[in-house]
Amino acid sequence: MKSQAPIGVFDSGLGGLSVLRQMCGQLPHEHFIYYGDTLHAPYGVRPTEEILRLSLDAADQLVRQGIKALVIACNTATGVALDSLQQRLDIPVIGIQPALEAAQAVRGEGEILVLATPATLKTERYARLLKQHGDHVISLPAPGLMEFVEREELSGPGLSAFLDQLLTPVAGQKIDVVVLGCTHYPFLSAALGHRFPDARLMDDSPRVTAALREALQARGQLNTQAGEGRVVLSSSGGEQAVQRMRRLLEVG
Repeated sequence: MKSQAPIGVFDSGLGGLSVLRQMCGQLPHEHFIYYGDTLHAPYGVRPTEEILRLSLDAADQLVRQGIKALVIACNTATGVALDSLQQRLDIPVIGIQPALEAAQAVRGEGEILVLATPATLKTERYARLLKQHGDHVISLPAPGLMEFVEREELSGPGLSAFLDQLLTPVAGQKIDVVVLGCTHYPFLSAALGHRFPDARLMDDSPRVTAALREALQARGQLNTQAGEGRVVLSSSGGEQAVQRMRRLLEVG
């Protein structure tokens, strides 16, 4: 496959744009096709069998467009579908997961708080992560949080009240690291950082980007041609969802 072929990226909605933004910054010559399954968002509260089916369907749509690699920019979809997609596709498939290993490297004397969807926290992949890197980890399911990003509600009294209630179980605890275990959550970093001023907020997009670069280099498919790469946005939610994607990509 030619090095100029695009890289496919999918998420249950808009959250994977945080990963896309990281990859565009670090791999500026690459072309990307992003698919957000907004019509079926959120994945994180759906049954495992349905998440798998939706993930396979999203991947198939991107593969038909001639992608040279696939990035699952959704922690829930990674936890459920990564193994299946790696087995059935002959291109590199890279998934995102809660950044526990990176968090342990910077943790001090406090705890690591993992915010993620209920489905992500129930996956076998997350159980394996906990077994390897689970010391001083508090796993907190956050149903409903990603929907604030889907609505472009990144601040305001509604989000503030929601976070106040969500974070009640960890009130008063010393938190060194907050792991953003859903790709929507980096867009809420300002609101979360305000509640954890002494903590470091981390997500897995730097590791994913590095893994993608390594996989492309190993295959001789890294695009080194001059010029800025193209980004194509698409969504099962139609043009209105695509317009929200464009606006969210401009968020600093």
